Amino acid sequence: MPHPVLIAIDASPAAGALLTLARRYCRPGEHTLHVLLAIDSTFAVHDQPKAYTEQELVEYPAACDEQQLAERAVATAVRALREAGFDSLGCMVAGQPVEAIVAKARELECELIIMGHRHLSRLGRLLDPSISAKVIDRVKVPVLVGLGE
Repeated sequence: MPHPVLIAIDASPAAGALLTLARRYCRPGEHTLHVLLAIDSTFAVHDQPKAYTEQELVEYPAACDEQQLAERAVATAVRALREAGFDSLGCMVAGQPVEAIVAKARELECELIIMGHRHLSRLGRLLDPSISAKVIDRVKVPVLVGLGE
């Protein structure tokens, strides 16, 4: 049975580096790669991909744009991993990234989490602590952290 690996991405170009890490350290047929993107719940119009109504597009244009960007990022990542020969699934969830990543890793009983890391100043880390550090503190599986921009 393939071992599940969770790849936590955002919609930035740095997500490609995480897919490269996954392709380097995981093997098709041996690992199933699950792509997760968590967006702020204030920018989630729907729980799952579906067409927006005219009213939603008018009332929540920024949220619709943000959710569409997230959905495209997940679809692009899953497609790239499948083209590389991996079984891959993806989802976008509304919520805080740390909670979403930890919950999904536990749900899938992942053997590894791959995620990025932003370089923050000391003040930046004080005001907005690292998501990757918080995840590492809350899970009992290895976390491979790729350095982002």
